[in-house]
Amino acid sequence: MAKNMEELKLHNVICSAFVEKDGRFLMVLCPRFRVWRVPGGRLEFGERLEDTLIREMKEELGIEIESPKFIGWGQDNQYHFIRKVETSRLLMFFHVKTDKEITIDPGEADDHKWVTLEEMRKEQKKEGGLTDFFERNPDLNL
Repeated sequence: MAKNMEELKLHNVICSAFVEKDGRFLMVLCPRFRVWRVPGGRLEFGERLEDTLIREMKEELGIEIESPKFIGWGQDNQYHFIRKVETSRLLMFFHVKTDKEITIDPGEADDHKWVTLEEMRKEQKKEGGLTDFFERNPDLNL
């Protein structure tokens, strides 16, 4: 058992969305991990996965979403550049379609781009959990 809180290793659950608009998917450049990812955020204690995703899409993109479709999971260890710690994460991925205008919270992304699923799969600087997801789902077609 850990002697103090600094010795504890925690595993975060992240809910992220393949946000589709006009046949392309949104990727954001994460300032905390310095990798490309799909938008999302951490599950809060007692929160349902779907509720986390709905909350995060409102906070990060300014859009209301309904009926997110779970499409799979990935996992990784990432280095958090701001807190200077490594974090272990389980990422739960959902697919949502929107026709709404997206307003990206500048605190959540240094940059963004709309890509095809194939371009996302080939992105070399994407987060490890997204890479793991594609390895687990080589035939993914949304």
